[in-house]
Amino acid sequence: MIKTDTQSDDVRTLSPNSNSNIDTNLKSKPCISEDELKVLEGAGRTPRRVKVYLLNGDDWIDNGTGFCIGEIDRETRSPYFLVRNEQDSDNIILKSFLEGSIQYQRQQETLIVWTDSNGSDLALSFQETEGCADLCDFIIRVQQGNFSPGISLYYVIPNSNEGDDITELITGPIRYPPEEPNASNICEVLETVNQGANAQYTRTNISDFIVEKEYFMKLVKVFTEAEENKDIETLYAVSDVIKSLFLYNESSILENMLSSEEKIMGLVGILEYDSEYPDFKASHREYLTKQAFTTVIPVGNIGIFKRDFYLNYLKDVVLARFLDEPTFGLLASLIYANQMEIFEFIKDACILEQLFKIYDDENNQTNGSHNEEGIISQKRDGVKMVHQYVLIARTLQNSDFFSLLVKSGLLKMINFALRDIEDQIRVLGTELIVIIIEQDVSLVNAIDHDEATIDNSDPPILEELTHAHPNEKKSDESVEDRNISSKNTGLKLSDDMTLISILSKLLVEEKNVGLKHQAFEALKTLLDPNIASSGNSGISPTIGGGVFPGSNGNDEYKFAPDEFKEINTQNYFNAFYTEVAVKLFKKLIDLGNSSDVMVDVRKDELLYQLLCELVSFCTREHKSPVSRTFFLENHIISGIAKLLSSKCKIVLKLASIRCLKNLILLNDEFYTRYTITQDVWVFFFKFFETVVDENNLANSTCLDFLEMINRNCDKNINPNKRTNYILLAKYICNNYDDFVRNKLNYVTTGRKLVDLVENETRGLSSNGVHSGGIIDDDDDDVDEIVEIKTDDLGLSEDEMVPNNASTPINDELEEEEDQDLMVNGCTMRGDDDDSSGKKRPREENSETETSKRMEVNDKTTANNDNFGKVALTAITSDQS
Repeated sequence: MIKTDTQSDDVRTLSPNSNSNIDTNLKSKPCISEDELKVLEGAGRTPRRVKVYLLNGDDWIDNGTGFCIGEIDRETRSPYFLVRNEQDSDNIILKSFLEGSIQYQRQQETLIVWTDSNGSDLALSFQETEGCADLCDFIIRVQQGNFSPGISLYYVIPNSNEGDDITELITGPIRYPPEEPNASNICEVLETVNQGANAQYTRTNISDFIVEKEYFMKLVKVFTEAEENKDIETLYAVSDVIKSLFLYNESSILENMLSSEEKIMGLVGILEYDSEYPDFKASHREYLTKQAFTTVIPVGNIGIFKRDFYLNYLKDVVLARFLDEPTFGLLASLIYANQMEIFEFIKDACILEQLFKIYDDENNQTNGSHNEEGIISQKRDGVKMVHQYVLIARTLQNSDFFSLLVKSGLLKMINFALRDIEDQIRVLGTELIVIIIEQDVSLVNAIDHDEATIDNSDPPILEELTHAHPNEKKSDESVEDRNISSKNTGLKLSDDMTLISILSKLLVEEKNVGLKHQAFEALKTLLDPNIASSGNSGISPTIGGGVFPGSNGNDEYKFAPDEFKEINTQNYFNAFYTEVAVKLFKKLIDLGNSSDVMVDVRKDELLYQLLCELVSFCTREHKSPVSRTFFLENHIISGIAKLLSSKCKIVLKLASIRCLKNLILLNDEFYTRYTITQDVWVFFFKFFETVVDENNLANSTCLDFLEMINRNCDKNINPNKRTNYILLAKYICNNYDDFVRNKLNYVTTGRKLVDLVENETRGLSSNGVHSGGIIDDDDDDVDEIVEIKTDDLGLSEDEMVPNNASTPINDELEEEEDQDLMVNGCTMRGDDDDSSGKKRPREENSETETSKRMEVNDKTTANNDNFGKVALTAITSDQS
């Protein structure tokens, strides 16, 4: 151990022949090209200040300080280090030739240590790191320029923990495996390959050697001969060589071994033998050639598809045990590049159109059962293939591929998959829908901008503009401009319910629980009213640049975002409730119209539970005029309530209560009156009686429902519209007073409900209003009270339900939207008058009706034939 006067670096020499650990993660400069050698021609020419040390016994002796350069003798072409004294340049301190098999070591950034040909241990301690690096470059130049090819340079890294230092070979002679491997020298090949793995420098050079000499095919030949001769030892040795080469983590070797189908089959054959498991042999070749790969349709470049399968099989099966992370990354990058090539080929070769043709109806005609089985098998294989590449495209975020799938006819395949008798195919078909929806929900709803799918009818806003200027004459030119603008929009959301019908059938009929849930989630996504905005996010709300005259004839009219969205979704949801909803909710419809009070629904509990959730979703998210008409007309709410008296598990009954609670929280007057006049709450309180003394979730759920009514009846908590909640509270107290007062005496919920109703009644009487009525939130606006008795919901059948399930739902139903709705304490306001102060035509037609507020008498009598008589109090305000 020595120290220099100008440096504080500790110098420790290592014997060139000592054992050392090679850090395979340390990256050093690989084999140098001719251009890089030219760059190194100037190495060593700049004098670098150093101290020269000589090892004497165990001590390093300072031999002086000077300037060191690296030179090559012009006559003998012998390279050497030359150190001249810094005080006297004629005084040469050191002249050491780089010759033989000398091993130089760079230590601690500023030291070069070696043992010369005479056996003397020398060291150069540089003042600067750059000087040490310059002389190391000179050594590299000498070795790789064949001036002294036998020398070598190692980089010594001190180990932070106790143990041997780590060394990395920078340059030196390479020991290559025999150029012609055979059974007799295969062990030498294995030894050479294993030794070469110790340094990046040797790994790179041996890798280049193997690629240039096509060494892998030579190893395959040795393997084939050994397998024919049943030479197990040679088979194991070849297998070990290949596994060692994989650990080189060199892309050139990996690409070479996987460059052709012949090489891949040779590789998997070699790896069928493993010395670690001498009693077992894999069957990779048999699997790949006879069972695994299936051709669905003929294609021109089948090789890239086979290559993709082979590479994934290697990654997931053959090489899974001994691939390290870097090699795994290299293999994954090869797979990625090949998959991108596949997607480009699919786009350019029109393969998808050819594939989806096998799902056309005219192609389903067969002449025999054997042929029919073959076609069905082909279709199933097509589903598996598309599913495979859809999963890949999702990983690669290849949105263009998804769009191309749908345009080429993916829905025909999905239609087949969801109706197939095999569970696996139905699962794959459902997953295809879910994946497409996750990527872009508009794809499966065919929002198309082509003329073939454009709705050329005038959007609703155009009609209003027309009515706004009844006396204005329209020239042919303006009408033509308007039609052109409409044609350019292409914004109609497709009302083709094929996919939704298939999913609905799957939800209703499928026995597989997982598929039911997948179909349910897919339906919720497709029925989300925000579907239009997600599908047309990139389109301007001016609708294709259409411009319409304003009030003065000069202004431009632009569509508002809400109107834009309405244009897209109107027919879509009308089509759903007209064509699909009746079949989807059929079980609830039948249950609601059934005269049986107790029905056994245990076989379809999950379906009923999902339908309850779907009812909550539709009533909450869809516009009331569209959804409300359907659910009330078909008595679906009654069906949900009857679940409480049916034979089923408690989980389904709690789902029914949650659904009823969500309906009440909509604060919708029609839903509230329906539940009262149809005696829906009879089933709720019968169920409540069965759990009133229990300390469980069912009891808590029922109590929470009554607490919800209490909160929304309290003016301090809910200062907005409370009429519907008070109406329901009075109904409960009038019909279930004994239960609320006496059975719920263990909590304050029942007492609070009774007190709220009594306070409301006293407040109503103090204002001069008959106690049987219900006062609205604005007590000062009362002018007159008119009592009306009517059947059903307080309206005639024509007024309450203008349409049945078999007829389209019209826009005039939107007049109900002018109410203020309160959900969970939040108020949602309907459409106000437009900015011009004029009312829309539908508002003028219903002005008299909407100026009244309808309230139900708190005393209700049940009637089995006509749902009961209800006293309605119409209160008109001064503002009317």
